[in-house]
Amino acid sequence: MFGIRLKNLKKRLKRQRRPIWSLGVWAGAVLAATLAGAYLSYQYVSGWTAIAPGHGGDLPVWSDNSPSLYEDETTPRGQTMAVLAKREGEVEIVLHRVYLCGEESRKLGRHTTLETIELLKAHREWSASFDQSGRVVMEESVDDLSPACRKTATIGMDEDGNLSLYDGPPRKENAIRTFFQLDVGSLESSLSKERLKELTQGIRVTDRDEFNSVLSTFSDFARQKTADVMTPVNGTEH
Repeated sequence: MFGIRLKNLKKRLKRQRRPIWSLGVWAGAVLAATLAGAYLSYQYVSGWTAIAPGHGGDLPVWSDNSPSLYEDETTPRGQTMAVLAKREGEVEIVLHRVYLCGEESRKLGRHTTLETIELLKAHREWSASFDQSGRVVMEESVDDLSPACRKTATIGMDEDGNLSLYDGPPRKENAIRTFFQLDVGSLESSLSKERLKELTQGIRVTDRDEFNSVLSTFSDFARQKTADVMTPVNGTEH
């Protein structure tokens, strides 16, 4: 009797395994299809988010691929993009970086007008214009000191009491920009002779943090407390 029951139990177990096995096959097929779809989606998205021109990597990789936004054609950037959109062929690109202290230019080579437009779309904070030779000059503002300026920049006070940024020792020919005029009387009564001497000889700044720290320290002694106290020397940036 027990043997008969055991055989019946085995038969029941065999019958129960079949739907479990079938469920496993079905689940595996669904998982495989899901993974395949995810892979294809990844490939598609990657193709749009990692676009770079085929010119030996001369251009920076696009930072985004957002849909084209309206460009104001009254601005140099908008006018440049409008001209590029009507042209075919290639143009030469120059990237000009303007730092807190210093500037530098880098030639990016010749690229199609479409690549040039896409680069501007990817960097909406850049300005752009054509120079006299027909090159597209893109300008980027960098909130830091240039590599060259890090080696030589000083902030000091000139003989008229102006706090200025210099490329080297604080001499008139080295002036890059003037920030504001200092209240010399307040300085002399508040600072030690050593600190005043350091200010007249130039305080070295090697990065943005030091640059901002020195400005913040001496802004308390500024005569003109307005938003436009930081003005370029002779009205131009260097």
